[in-house]
Amino acid sequence: MKFFRRKGVALVLSAALVLASTLLSVDVKFGRMAQDVTDVFYNMSPTEADNGVYRSTASHLTNLCSYADGLVTIADNYGLDTEDVDWDSESLRLSQSYSKNELSYVYYCYSDLCSSLDKLIDQMHRAELSERDASGLEQYENSIAGAKAAIETAGNSYNQYVQTFLRQYDHFPTDFLAELAGVDMPEYFAYD
Repeated sequence: MKFFRRKGVALVLSAALVLASTLLSVDVKFGRMAQDVTDVFYNMSPTEADNGVYRSTASHLTNLCSYADGLVTIADNYGLDTEDVDWDSESLRLSQSYSKNELSYVYYCYSDLCSSLDKLIDQMHRAELSERDASGLEQYENSIAGAKAAIETAGNSYNQYVQTFLRQYDHFPTDFLAELAGVDMPEYFAYD
């Protein structure tokens, strides 16, 4: 017991206790704030949340995957190569399920799907499609263009929200304590 009565030991123990409680507080409170920013991506973009009309960026990504599936169905009837679109669409779906906080990776998957969709659409325009399938292709093209525009708009809105958050909190001592506590700062919906 005499060990704990020493001034040096008491000072070290109280400093350790203050540091531990500070890190716990940062992890709980600041971690929740950072997660709330990322959750906006999956729920609703902040500037659009006011009127409650627009959907989240993630819902538009899900729609894009569905449109890709529809194009693949038509393209398969003509023996066109759909492997890249299938792969990229599934990668985007999985990234939303398993890489929720890694939005730069979700963006990477989105970009890959857009690229493979553009190639498939180009192949489909060069193929001799039936009138019904040509009409379906046109509808999917319009839907894909609309989804891409909505994703870009909602993604930009989300990125502005992240930028505002980081400007407010990504400086010393908050960033230092957040790193010590293991808090992940929100990522932009863009390439790193």
